[in-house]
Amino acid sequence: MKKLLNCVAVLLVFMFLSLPVPIFAQEEGDVVTMEETVVTASRLEESLKYSPDSVTIVTGEEIQKKGKKTVIDVLRDVPGVFVKQNGSPGGSSSIYTRGTNNAHTLIMIDGVRVGDPMATDGKMSIADLSTDNIERIEIVRGAQSVLYGSDAIGGVINIITKKGEGKPKFYLSSEGGSFETFRERAGVSGSNDKVNYAASVSRLDVKRVSRADEDLGNIERDYYNDTNISARVDGRISETVGVGFSVRHSESAMDYDDSGTDADKVQDTDITSISTNFNQDIFDWWQHIIKFGITETKREYTKNNGVFDGTYNGTIKLASWQHNFFIGEIDTITAGFDYQEENGDSQSPWGNITNKSVNTKSFFVQNKLTPFKALSFTLGARHDDHQTFGGEDTYKGALAYLYEKTGTKVRGSYGTGFRAPSLYQLYSSYGDPNLKPEESKGYDAGIDQELFDKKVLLSATYFHTKIDDLIDYNSSTSKYYNVGKVKTEGWETGFSVKPVTWLSFNAHYTYTEAKNEDETDANNGKYLRYRTQHTGGASLNIKPLEKLNVNLNAQYVGKRYREKDNSESMPAYTLYNLVASYDVMEWLKIFGRVENLTDKKYQSIYKYGEPGIGFYGGVKVTF
Repeated sequence: MKKLLNCVAVLLVFMFLSLPVPIFAQEEGDVVTMEETVVTASRLEESLKYSPDSVTIVTGEEIQKKGKKTVIDVLRDVPGVFVKQNGSPGGSSSIYTRGTNNAHTLIMIDGVRVGDPMATDGKMSIADLSTDNIERIEIVRGAQSVLYGSDAIGGVINIITKKGEGKPKFYLSSEGGSFETFRERAGVSGSNDKVNYAASVSRLDVKRVSRADEDLGNIERDYYNDTNISARVDGRISETVGVGFSVRHSESAMDYDDSGTDADKVQDTDITSISTNFNQDIFDWWQHIIKFGITETKREYTKNNGVFDGTYNGTIKLASWQHNFFIGEIDTITAGFDYQEENGDSQSPWGNITNKSVNTKSFFVQNKLTPFKALSFTLGARHDDHQTFGGEDTYKGALAYLYEKTGTKVRGSYGTGFRAPSLYQLYSSYGDPNLKPEESKGYDAGIDQELFDKKVLLSATYFHTKIDDLIDYNSSTSKYYNVGKVKTEGWETGFSVKPVTWLSFNAHYTYTEAKNEDETDANNGKYLRYRTQHTGGASLNIKPLEKLNVNLNAQYVGKRYREKDNSESMPAYTLYNLVASYDVMEWLKIFGRVENLTDKKYQSIYKYGEPGIGFYGGVKVTF
């Protein structure tokens, strides 16, 4: 309790200096107001203020004001989400939502699942994804398997690309700074009566400090470069028929080091995600949506000046047919069919995998009842038929009530989830094709409160999740197996205040206990590796002049254990960042930022170093 109080005290101090709470709004159009809409929580657009789920929406405007250049950097500021990375930028990343594993958070781009079937846990590292051409990122916490199937135990992250509007606009941007950093960007967007479009391309080159920590005697400067291309086109064939297409591609190359030592090793990664959709209003009360998506991931590793060290190729193909039935204004039924196929192959010193595949066929139905405006009740069920382990059923119930007179919303949900074993866990030399799925049960309950004519917004959510048949690696047999039992629980809290139009302040704090509950394990009762109990942040945004915007933000990460027996820990740290932009003219903007303002030495993962203080500046021209 003393450590918890100390952590809260630290947070209260730096709350007056910094970071974001994407639970509620700050600047006009910045984060989310309770009148915002969300699409990820129910697979159709709905008002956020009536949603029973714990949702964070980070808008493109907020991303720009805080100077976030990658999706990973955005997620570090989200309540209930902790990110660890093998050295930034570009190092392999893991996302822990509410203390669950990296494999338990589903990642989507424009509503289509993305992943890497040849990764150990089947998840794609999104460290290479820039924030260019992103309209918003929706993060829905808690079990979402009833709508999205496997992996959505801890939550869902949906990266939504921009939908261009208005007259054609072009922009060019250039930036440079510390660690031999250079970034160039270009983009276009616009619309007419029939078509909306937006596209961007960016290039980042960095020669940073050693990825292996310098304190361990590593002095080489590791390079990283990354190219991102993103495009989206939406069109209307008629008043009742629409189509859409989006593509996102990234290519990166970097020096990567073994833990604790410099190494002459290179990783090249190519990721391409494509999706298309067709939507039609058959009648006023019946709408259907057809989606197709494909994600291809390729990773190549070389060492010692070009010696082959492994290649991994994976593909995820998806098809979805969704129907929405609107029964008056009080009831919406959503039902549909999902099909997913994963394919992969690899060659490496640890064994080859030759053309393996697995598919899943799924049916889902959800009923959202709103008997009167303030009350919303949701009940859903899903059946997934997996090629290796057979059927898996999940369900969810959720309730929200908004008392508009006082601005009070109470909400809660209970749901089950599952995660299918990855292709690597099934078919690699360490795999077992008889693995069972991981299964979860969880609930949350929360309250959102508006005060002083929405100038102050408060939020608090309690969450609790249990996971059985967790897939782990048995070092004695060199095989993956079902053994683990895990419990995660805690609190997510948020605070936002905007007393005047030119000033806003936000803060959030999350307390999480993620523990091993396997009674047969010697580490029963121990905290899971790299799960911090305390995370938080704050953000102060000031616009003293119409053309000038200044943002000071901070992020706090508490102590976490790096060994399963909790014998060794990683120290807590606080990072501060300062960002400013000035509109010289309508078509010309200059901007700058200082990262790690206090030059804090810290590690996200043991023996992997992170950059010290960095200074960056640039210019953007729009025409």
